[in-house]
Parts: sequence; C-alpha cells; structure tokens
Amino acid sequence: MTWRYRPEIDGLRTVAVYLVLLYHSGAGWAAGGFIGVDLFFVLSGFLVLNVMLAEVDEHGRLSLGGFYARRIRRLLPAAVLVIVVTSLVFVLTASLPERLPLVRDAQSALLYVSNWHFISAASDYFATDTDKSPFLHFWSLSIEEQFYFVFPLLVALMVKLGKHRGRLFLAVLLTLGAASLVAQIAYAQVDVNRAYYGTDTRLYQLLAGAALAVAFREFGRAGPGSDDRRWSPALGTVVGGLGVAGLLLLSSGLLDLSISARGIAAAAASVAAIAGVYAVPGSPLARLLGRPTPAYLGKISYGTYLWHWPVILVLGQLFDVDAWVLALLAGAIATGLAALSFQVYEAPIRRSPRLAPRRWASVVGGLALSVLVALVVVPPVLESDRAPAVQAGAQAGTAVPASVSAELEEPVPDIDFRAVSDDRGPDDQWCTPDAVEDCLMTPGDGRTVVLVGDSQARMLAPAFERMAEEHGFRLYVDIVSSCPWQDGLYNAWASAQNQAQCHEARDDFYRETLPRLAPDLVVVASLARSADRWQGHVVDRDGEAGDLHQMQLEATERTADLVRDAGAPLVMVHSIMGTGGFDSEGPDPLDCLARASTLGDCVVVPPLERPTVDSFYDTVATSRDDAAAIDVNPIVCPDAPVCLPVLDDVVVWRNVDHLTGDIGVARSEEIWAAIEDTGLLSD
Repeated sequence: MTWRYRPEIDGLRTVAVYLVLLYHSGAGWAAGGFIGVDLFFVLSGFLVLNVMLAEVDEHGRLSLGGFYARRIRRLLPAAVLVIVVTSLVFVLTASLPERLPLVRDAQSALLYVSNWHFISAASDYFATDTDKSPFLHFWSLSIEEQFYFVFPLLVALMVKLGKHRGRLFLAVLLTLGAASLVAQIAYAQVDVNRAYYGTDTRLYQLLAGAALAVAFREFGRAGPGSDDRRWSPALGTVVGGLGVAGLLLLSSGLLDLSISARGIAAAAASVAAIAGVYAVPGSPLARLLGRPTPAYLGKISYGTYLWHWPVILVLGQLFDVDAWVLALLAGAIATGLAALSFQVYEAPIRRSPRLAPRRWASVVGGLALSVLVALVVVPPVLESDRAPAVQAGAQAGTAVPASVSAELEEPVPDIDFRAVSDDRGPDDQWCTPDAVEDCLMTPGDGRTVVLVGDSQARMLAPAFERMAEEHGFRLYVDIVSSCPWQDGLYNAWASAQNQAQCHEARDDFYRETLPRLAPDLVVVASLARSADRWQGHVVDRDGEAGDLHQMQLEATERTADLVRDAGAPLVMVHSIMGTGGFDSEGPDPLDCLARASTLGDCVVVPPLERPTVDSFYDTVATSRDDAAAIDVNPIVCPDAPVCLPVLDDVVVWRNVDHLTGDIGVARSEEIWAAIEDTGLLSD
C-alpha cells in the first residue's frame, strides 16, 4: 500500500489532542484522557516511517539532513514561540518564587529532555509541584524528538540491506517494541513516574505505529506496485470502529486500570483505529474523521497541544469555573492560537523556499536558536523581579494580641527569593556500619550528637551545625528525605529512589551503625504522617501496612529502646508546623510574600489539634527517663495565636511543609536551650 496524505489520520490527531485537553481541564468523565498522548505516539511512529519510506521509494535513499531539517522547521518554531510567550505571561501572573523552578523546566523543554528532567524532579522531595509547571506537557514532545533523532539511523541501515529489508525491519521493530514493553511493565511495578515519562518505557508505542506502517507495505497489497488491499471494507470498518470505541472507553473513568495498563491498552486500540481507517478510507468512520473540520483541527493539533496546558493554568488562576467551562474556554483559546500560529508563523517557515535546500544549515541554526533561547532569553524573563499583576489579599478572622498587631502592618522586607528558594539545607547524608565517617557533618572534641530524620531533620541540620560549632560537640547525621526516623517504618508514597535510599540508610542504622558512633545524644525529627491519608502508605520493612497509629507507637517505643541500647538518650522533636498546619496542604509562603504588601497578608494560624504521633512521643517520653520530647513551634512562632512569616528579617517557611534553614540558625540558641532543658545531656 503506497503512502499518500489521508485526512482521516489528521482526524485521529484531533481526537488525541482534545482527549488530553479534557483530561487536563479536570473533566471527571475524561479521567483517562491522558491516553490521547498514547494515540499521538502511535500516530507519530506510523506517519514518520511512512514519510521516510516514501522518500526511499522515490529516491532510493533516505536523506538524513533532509529529514532532520523538516523536523526542525515543523516542530521547533512553534515550541520556541510557546515557551517564550508562556514565560512572558507567567511574569504577569506568577510570583518570582513560583517562577524560579520554571527556568529549568523551560530549558529542558527547549533542549527536548523534559521527560528526563521531570523524572529527576519527581525524585526530589523539595522540587516544585511539577503538575503546576506550564512546560510539563513538553515531556511527550521530548520523547518524540529523541525518537526522531535516532530512528532515521535505523531506517537508513535497513535501506542498505536491500530488497529483503521489509520483513527483517518489521522483526527488528517488533523486537525493540517488545523490549520497551517489558521495561514499561517492570518499571510500573516500582516507579510509576519512571514508567510514564521514560523514553525507553514509551518507545513501544512509537514502534507499534512504525511496525504498522511496515506491515501495511508488506502485507497490505496484493503485489509490487499494486494498491489492491487485502482488507475487506467490513473488516476495516469493524477494526477501526473498535479501535476508536476502545480509545473513548479508555479515556473515560469507567475502567479501573493502572496508568501503565491503560497505556498498553490505548496503544493496542490506537493501532486498531489507525489500521481500520487507513485500510478502508471509504468507511463511515474514515469519512467522518476526514471531513474538513476534524482534518484541519488535526493539522493544527501540534499547536493546540503546545498552547492548551499553559492556557489552562492561567485560566485556572484567574477564574474559578467548572471543568467543562474551563475545557470550552481553554479549547477555544488554544485552538485559536494554534490556528493563528500555523497560518502566519509556522507554515511560512515550513514551506520556505530559501530554507528547503539548506538542510544542515537549518538543523544547526534551529538547534542554535533553541540553545540561545534556553540560556539567554528564558532565565532573565522568568527570574525577573517584577511583581505579579494579581496580589494577595490579607488574611482575616483571627484575633491577635495588640503587641503583634503593629508587626502585622509592617511592610514585607526586601527578600532574596532566589536564596530562600535554594535554602534546602544540606544534601541527604547517611552512612553504613562499615563507613560511619560518611555520617560526620561537623567534627568536634566534645559530646557526640546524632541527628536522624527526613527532610524536617534536613531543615534543622544548619541549626545543629551552628550549635555544634558554638558548643563544641561532634555532629553526625542520618538524613534521608521522605524517610521516617522510627525504626522499621517506611514511606510508600516516596519515589523508588527515596525508598531505596531509606532502606540503605535505616535498615541497620539503630542496631549496627549507631552504636559505632558512640552517641551521647540522639535527636530525631520528621513529618507527622499520622493523618488519615497516610493509612496504608506508612509500611514496614516488608512493605506491609497495618494500623497506622499502632505501627507508629510501636516503632517509637522500639526506636527508644534501640537508642538506649546504643548508650544514648533520645530527644524527639514534635511535628513542625507548616503553613497549612500539620500533615496538610497550605499556601505557598514565598508566593504569598512576593505578592503581599504587609506581613499580615501572610500570617500563619496554628491549628488547634496536634498530630496524633506527637502524643506517642509524649507517651514514650513520660514513661522513661532516657527520652524526652521538645517542641520548636513556639520558637519559630513566638506570637501565637498567629505566626509571622518573617522574624527579624528572616523568612520562617521555605515552602508549605518546611522551615528555612536560616530561621533554624537564627533560633539555634533557643533550640539548644530546649534540648538542655530535657536534662538528658550528660556533663
């Protein structure tokens, strides 16, 4: 079957892009709409190989320079435009703290490595919420570009094998696709983000489309040069109809499937849909998809996809509307922008008679432009100190002491938001029984103090460094983000990388490593993890989840025993409050300060109830003389019932759940006094 343009294929692109748009708009009845990306992948593999093989049929060879130049002219101009415009718009709608993490997002999008960037961000406990990044959707485009870079080399190799290349090529594609599918299934069991964003774990979908293209050429015609298809109209209609119906079903919330299983099923349905409409162009489904409107929307679907996500984010900031209203608004705006860009900007570049013969010059020029924008344009735009157009409103409804009222009216001081945003404390640090010096943070000749915990301990580490320097004790740390300090407890919500690090750091720490440190005092701190949402997500060493509170109480008692056996008393730090309380979401403190005019705009109100796990610390502390519990919340919030966001020009909270390292350093003497007041420090 020879290749020629088929409008019904563009119609399938229309289905793909609007499924994704509905999903991103939050439409509950499109809860699986992300499978539109799976359809895009299969379509891309099918189309790009058909185009390359058509060139081989016509010229006897594949021009790599020509292929790369066409891809650059087709994809890069629109992407650069969207990234630059989005960056400019977010200067108007987002605060500097919100924009700072977006620099790397935009740069990775321009360099087509977004998928690997977001895989890395997913394992960073301190990373910004990636689902709020206007450049998140570039992950799929990055996978396609990586595919487009390597795949033509394989095609060129197959061309050199001669006339028998077709079926060998099909076997190679199926083998590579099977390997990718195995990787998808394997990673889905241990790291959903890695399985979803990885190039290797998504390659099977692109290869499925490519294999379909080869299969049509090898088996879809009666003989060389013949266009007589072996597909009956009835068979093509049924296969195509089932494929499209399957995609619509998978895009709904009706099927309870994992993301990986849904993606695999979507790839199969996509192959069926493409095969059916392509094999029988006269079928009712093919004629419907090939009508002028869906075909045109498919032609501009790339632009619609580029624009839709930042449009949704901006509309979500400005308006509080139902999902279907948001979908209609975003769909209309994104489609309009895509159509305008396509007609007046993309098409002239794509069809330029001057650029067409300059193949490698186009490639080098396009890549240079992308790098230039990534390094020279994006950073100064997103890092601009300009305040957003929408400012925060003052919080109200909380009675405050007269002595504090005046402070609430004080203007927000000059804040170096870049420095505060980067104030993440030291890197995670832990050691094994055979390399205990890896835990040493601050050498000293006095007592030995060991700090253990997750990112909460990490944020207290600068304060302990200051205390170690001033009081002459040796400081060891065993800190792993997302890793509870209680012996035998693990965070199932953590990334696979974090969980592996947690097991490495904690499995033998209290029994083997800690005694070798000869501690005089052990201090532990971590996120509460005792709200109902943690039930089933705090697990034991074998990954089993029991009753959450019973597990925490038993693990706290067990840890106190193990610390005692190591020859040291235990100080447990009560859960540290965030801007939304304990174990809950809250407002972004830096975003609030960047938008606010007075400190009172960003006060934090402590919750009335404390986490259940704090009562376990108190129970253990009161039942034995070698353990105590301390509370740093009054130290960083001395003006309750409200907490100022800035104390003595030091920002208190870095993000929703974490203090800044600087506030710990500024209040280190108060923290040390609280530890001394326990009476557990030996002379």
